[in-house]
Amino acid sequence: MEKRIKFLPGQQRQFIEKITVKSNYSTKQLAQIATIHPRSFRDWRREKLTMTLKAADAFCSKFNENLPEEKDLLIERWEKHKKEMNRKGGIARFKKHGSPGTEEGRRKGGIKAIANLRKHGVVPSYKTYDLPKDYDAYLAELVGILLGDGGITSSQVTITLNSEADKDYIGFVSSLAFSLFKERPKSFNKKDCRAVTLYYNGSLLIRYLCSIGLRVGNKVKQQVGVPDWITSSPSFKIACLRGLMDTDGGVFIHRYSVNGKNYMYKKISFSNRSVPLLHFVFNTLTELGFTPKIIDKVENKKVWLYNETEVKRYLSQVGSNNQRLLRHIGG
Repeated sequence: MEKRIKFLPGQQRQFIEKITVKSNYSTKQLAQIATIHPRSFRDWRREKLTMTLKAADAFCSKFNENLPEEKDLLIERWEKHKKEMNRKGGIARFKKHGSPGTEEGRRKGGIKAIANLRKHGVVPSYKTYDLPKDYDAYLAELVGILLGDGGITSSQVTITLNSEADKDYIGFVSSLAFSLFKERPKSFNKKDCRAVTLYYNGSLLIRYLCSIGLRVGNKVKQQVGVPDWITSSPSFKIACLRGLMDTDGGVFIHRYSVNGKNYMYKKISFSNRSVPLLHFVFNTLTELGFTPKIIDKVENKKVWLYNETEVKRYLSQVGSNNQRLLRHIGG
């Protein structure tokens, strides 16, 4: 980078005006001396850009003019200014792209690199997938998973799962997505919160997901519900229910004591802040002959199955592909 000098506010404009008056040269002629474009010279006069040391020396020598301060001081001020701009630029880059030393940072950098390559025609404009042509139970279950632990932006779809509790389930979700899109999702670890994110990129896939009833953006703010093609089919409803419960549900041990005697029983809970999803889970369980309870008027919204016999029947009738739910079921 060419060495520059940094004047105090107003001094660079005053210096250029002195040179202009003393030389009686035009902007174009002075720009030629500085070996820059006239537009850049006008930016110097407005103090929009800083002047080069080479140009300042040329003006002082040709027109017998002095700089307003010692040259070393002007150079030192520029160096400090450059460091500060680099620091601010680094902070802005970190906020936008993340640390380049992490998997997530490299992922964000990769997305930007691909976007630039597409812009210049190096790679195809759109990522293509072999998308399902018909609705089926596998797609309905993936929709349930996406409504539970998924997220959709204008260019990416993600599913974030617990790297420890959902360890086995991560493989199942990856295989399910592969069976539908003929390509396995990529992944990255969020080590600070023990999470793994599976993801696909590509606006064509996002358009497809929107066409089957999913939405881009915040699921809670939009109060998303289950698509009509699922609610109109008993088998699709069961598959979607399984996907929702395997992500936002769980089997819990309820312990209590009466007259000094300890009791315990298993129960299933589904928790989500989207009321339409709560009602879908509640209504589907009811249609299947269960007796669920629903809490939808407070912040911590839930659907429960309290009866331990019904909990076991749920695992038998609806089933689960997440070992996290199955670990509590036994004797």
